[in-house]
Amino acid sequence: MKKYKELSKQKKAWRIIWVTIVSLIVAIILFHVIANSVATLIVRNYIKTFEPVKYEAQLVPEIGDEGYYTITTDNDIRIMQINDIHIGGGFATCKNDKKACYEIMTMVQKEKPDLIVLNGDSIFCVPAIAFNGGGTFNNKMASKTIMKLFDQLGAYYTITFGNHDTEAFDYTGREKLGALYASDYSKYCIFKRDFDGYGVTNQCILLKNTDGKIRKAIMVIDSNDYIDNSLSSSINWRYDTINDAQVDWAAETIKSLSKSNGEDVKSFYFFHIPVGEFVTAYRDLEANGFKDTEDTKYIEGFWDEKIDEAMGERIWYGGCCQTDKDPKDVDKLFETLGPDGLNTMEGIFCGHDHVNNATVVYKGVTLAYGNSIDNIAYSGINAYGLQRGAMVITVKPDGNWSLTHKNAYTDYGASTNAFVDVDTTSYLYDNPAP
Repeated sequence: MKKYKELSKQKKAWRIIWVTIVSLIVAIILFHVIANSVATLIVRNYIKTFEPVKYEAQLVPEIGDEGYYTITTDNDIRIMQINDIHIGGGFATCKNDKKACYEIMTMVQKEKPDLIVLNGDSIFCVPAIAFNGGGTFNNKMASKTIMKLFDQLGAYYTITFGNHDTEAFDYTGREKLGALYASDYSKYCIFKRDFDGYGVTNQCILLKNTDGKIRKAIMVIDSNDYIDNSLSSSINWRYDTINDAQVDWAAETIKSLSKSNGEDVKSFYFFHIPVGEFVTAYRDLEANGFKDTEDTKYIEGFWDEKIDEAMGERIWYGGCCQTDKDPKDVDKLFETLGPDGLNTMEGIFCGHDHVNNATVVYKGVTLAYGNSIDNIAYSGINAYGLQRGAMVITVKPDGNWSLTHKNAYTDYGASTNAFVDVDTTSYLYDNPAP
């Protein structure tokens, strides 16, 4: 009997321990759910305090005869590329999420772009606060915050995904998140999936003159995320590449459009993770002491004589861990649509590295990093504002175009002490993080 009572006490003790553990887990989960929901409401209510953009005559994208969203005008068309917004969507990033919204709204209100391309990593839903995450898996909720932001501004936009928009541990996968952006949830989102093969955010948008001539084809391509869904691929930066099927779709689209247009349709390519030609161009400049070469012309940005000590080869291109291949041979996008292929490619616009805003011309094609918005992913980056902003591309009626990098603070007279003092004189890696 005594032994039975002792066993009964032990079982009771274990039950208490297990009930305590389960209760703690449930309490932690409930805390995160409630805290993240409250943080989301705080950010969304903050977004509502901003006025919509005051357009004089806003251009409205419409589905054209070719089946693609089309912007038609005989005036300039202005495209704003916004990279790496990194909305955390949780209680731990609430303040910096508001700061990111402040920076975006300031720029969009001033620039009044005809189209905004969100060029990947719009969100960063990481449950581990130790890794600068907000404490949430809910990437759908964070994505809806992004959509609320641009609907509040009343600015038309589309999106391509980066590697962080859908992490392996997030609630919503790439397909479902793409369906959200393609739904009626957002009045101003014009994302439409034009290729159902590899990747999700593959879209063609046309810029036209009123005579029906295509001024430019905007090819938005999903540069995908990691080679598989394992955490090791994410941790070790084993980035996927633009698939051959996506390249074939882009090439066939341009061929078809050129045929109906009566002349070659020149094209821009927007995607998140750079292709290997960015590395090839860097090495070409490096070998020549960062002076222009026959193939590569430096234009602007953080690719100067300090690049070797400040960045090294910090160009995380698709397939960067495929050491058995030359970077330029990892995918066939440039080869197929660039100067040695269809020769219709005029520019590639990427993000992914938050402190790199270099622009070069490689074999006649502009390769450009945009500025970034990131306030959380790179530790300490919220205090540095020199790289924070957007890129604005202006396309003339005759097809000629120009680009400029805009700073969210110095170019608009915005307060540099909004939420946190921002150093607009140096990059994050010029100084140790505070």
